[in-house]
Parts: sequence; C-alpha cells; structure tokens
Amino acid sequence: MDINRQAGRRRLWIIWPVVAAATMIGSVVWVSAQIGIAWVGAGLALSVIVVTPVILAFLWLNRWHRGRPRLLVSAFVWGASVAAFCSIWTQAWLHDLVNVIWGADVGAWVRPLMITPVTEEVLKGLFLLWLLIYRRREVTGVLDAIVFAGLIGIGFSFIENSLYFGRPLMEVVQSGGADTAAVATLGVTLFMRVAMVPFFHSLMVAITAIGIGIAAHRRGRAAKVLPVLLGLLAAIVLHGIWDWAGLASSDQFLIFKVYGAVMVPVFLAVFIVALVLRHRQGRMITEGAEMLVRDGDIASEEAMPLANLRARRRWRADIRRHAGRAAARAVARYQSEASALAIRLTRGTPADQDWLPEQRRIVTEARAGIHHRRAFGRLTPTPFRTQQ
Repeated sequence: MDINRQAGRRRLWIIWPVVAAATMIGSVVWVSAQIGIAWVGAGLALSVIVVTPVILAFLWLNRWHRGRPRLLVSAFVWGASVAAFCSIWTQAWLHDLVNVIWGADVGAWVRPLMITPVTEEVLKGLFLLWLLIYRRREVTGVLDAIVFAGLIGIGFSFIENSLYFGRPLMEVVQSGGADTAAVATLGVTLFMRVAMVPFFHSLMVAITAIGIGIAAHRRGRAAKVLPVLLGLLAAIVLHGIWDWAGLASSDQFLIFKVYGAVMVPVFLAVFIVALVLRHRQGRMITEGAEMLVRDGDIASEEAMPLANLRARRRWRADIRRHAGRAAARAVARYQSEASALAIRLTRGTPADQDWLPEQRRIVTEARAGIHHRRAFGRLTPTPFRTQQ
C-alpha cells in the first residue's frame, strides 16, 4: 500500500507541473487576446509588486509550523493556473448559457452575483478539499488551512491583476495621457487593487479554509462535510455582496460603504483569528517540546530552539554555513515535523490521537535524514546545540 501510494505521488508530481503550465499559459493567452501580450506583461509586473507583501504576510503566519515548500508553492500555482483558467472559461460558458435562456439583461446580473462567486470560490477551494482528503496530515489546525488559502488567493489575484492593471495602462498610454477617463480608471484601479482589496481573494478562500481546518480535526463524514459547506457558502455570499455593491445602485459610493461596513470588519475578524491562532500554535509547540523530550521523540538540547523562532533560525543558519543548503533544508523539515507532533500532543483531540503514530514515524524519518547527512560529513558534530 505504501509503495502504491508513493508511486501515485510520484506520478502526481510529474503530471501536476504540466497541467499547471498548460492552464497558466491558457489564462495568459486569453488575457492577451483582450489587451495584447505587452500589456499582460506590464500588468503582471505591477501584480508582482502588489502580491509580494501579501505572500510575505502569509508566510509570516506560517513560521511556527512551516508547510512543505512544495505544497505552499502548489497552492499559489493552483490559484494562478487551474483555478484562474477554469474560472475564465466556466464563467464565459455559463454566462452565454444564461444569455440564451433568460436574455442579456438577466445575464448582466446573474454573472457577477451568482456565476462569478460560485465558480471562483469553488475552484479556489478545490485545492483545500484535496488537502483535506489526501494530505490531511499537513493541516494541523485552522491556521495551516488559512495559510494555504491565502497563497491560493494570491495566485488567483496575480493572474487576474494582469487584466485589471494591463487594460487601463494600455488605454492611458494609447491616448498619450489625454484621455482623462482612462487616467481616472487607472487611478481607481490601482487604489482598489493596491490599497483596498489586495487581500480580497485570499480573504474569500480563507473563509472556506476555516471550515476546512475545523473539518480536518473531526471524526465522521458528516462532521467534516458541514463546516466545509458552511465555510464555502459564507465565502460565496461575501463575494456576491462585494460584486453586488458595484452594480446595484446609482450611488457611486455604495461600494465604499459596503467595504467599510462588511469587508473591513470581516477582514479584521479573520486577521485577529489568524494572529490568535499563531500565538496559540507557538504556545502549544513550547509546551509540547517538553513532552517530545519526555517521550524520546527529540533530544533534550533541541527543546529550546524548537520553542523559539529566533533560535530555530540560528540553528538553520549555522547548519547552512557548515554543511550547505541541503542539510539546512533537512533541519527545517525536522523542525516542522517535530512542531506538528508537539501541536497534536498538546491539543490531544481524538483526531490528533489518531495521527500520533504516523506523525511520530515521520519525525523519526526526518531525524534519520539529518543523521544520514552527518554520516557523510555534511553536518557539524553538534547540529542541535542550544544557542543563547
């Protein structure tokens, strides 16, 4: 069974980059057909500036229990490739279908209020659902799910911004700056996408992620399905409210009113929840480190650096200087897996208890990988020393 599982994972990591590249190229081609490849490039360049701080913010939340780099990158790529590509074509097809059945007037409302929120939130959330079903061990709590969700949303925004930034840039340049309406549109777009809603898609997926994180630590199918559906429904409704604000009234300030009355409070609530969970995660690892020493899962001199982010960083930096990046990555993986074990031991829910044997096995494998590298002279003799 383990051999079959490993073979399946190897096939997945061969197929996945091909699918991601094909769908991302497809999205870029579609946007290029709207505004031209040069303006897609300009839009993507601006998008890099916008999304980089958001990526760093989510990675900061992830510092106590770092997700596997391959999965974190895959979350971003999913948003930028499969989710974006499928959203474009699904929305176009459904919109045409609604126009044929009910007419263009109805379609003008149905697309932003129903088609767009449902398709985008479902497609972005599929990666989280895959994690829940096939990589549930990677989700030690709601915070882990929020981090993955944030990266999915950032990836989606990255591609979306190529159109939102590229089109007004094209119009301003083509008019030589004389088209005041185009200049105003560019200014509003930059203000909206940079100042008001840089976290928009990440926030929507994070709401779904809260349900995923809760489901990951429940037993029974019904107990898992309900929080996932509630989280997804909440994300769809909130997305629909935001789209409605741009259409439903002649009041040009309605979208700002909805932003202040709905979006800001929801963002602050999720932000505070994430901060509280990050602090709680650190506390659980600090408490759990002593239990890991007691049970023989880690060496006694590893407890202090495991429970201190600055000491962890010094630990990895010391290994990198003396033994290279591969050894430092091995230590980073060991820190992450030991942290996951500490969290599960400290929290101690029935679902956590179910995962303890598997998590202990993985911690042992991670430690063995470090010792293997030491045996080949790539680690210093005392890689786990406590630093003051």
